[in-house]
Amino acid sequence: MTSRIQANLTVRLPLRADHYCAGAAAPSLPWSSAPGWNGALASYDLAHLGDDTVSLLTPRTPVNVRRETLRRAAIYATGQAGLAELLATRLIARANAAGNADPAAWFDAGYFIEAIRQAARLGRVMRPDQLVGWRLTADPTHVDGLALIEKAIRLGGRDMQPAAAFVAAARTPIDR
Repeated sequence: MTSRIQANLTVRLPLRADHYCAGAAAPSLPWSSAPGWNGALASYDLAHLGDDTVSLLTPRTPVNVRRETLRRAAIYATGQAGLAELLATRLIARANAAGNADPAAWFDAGYFIEAIRQAARLGRVMRPDQLVGWRLTADPTHVDGLALIEKAIRLGGRDMQPAAAFVAAARTPIDR
């Protein structure tokens, strides 16, 4: 892959979009304060990722904090084979259980799925030295996360349109 294509691909990924940071006042998954898009802490116990992620995604959690939490969860999930699929399955089950009563649950499932799809794509273009600990190089869900985000919006989810537009813009022809 040429460096121009690789640069274009990685700039558009939600994993690289650290401009919607959760902020100091908003709780999210543990993260390094060092600059850059990947602040995953090696000391974080991945066995807690599912419970920690879901507990942070309360009905009162703002969309920008949801996005950051799900972005971090996707990056953490790359560190253990099967973890992304487990969390995606859990988020989808949570949305199904909520039915039409909780648009945010549909948003969470969709945004996480799109983040891990893009993490897998990123894993295919990283240099070997960047891939240490990265275990995700294929989309484990084959679910259209954007459709779930759009469902959340149709159900009355607020402030989700920018995230839907961001996800749509980050897609490649392969994702469509």
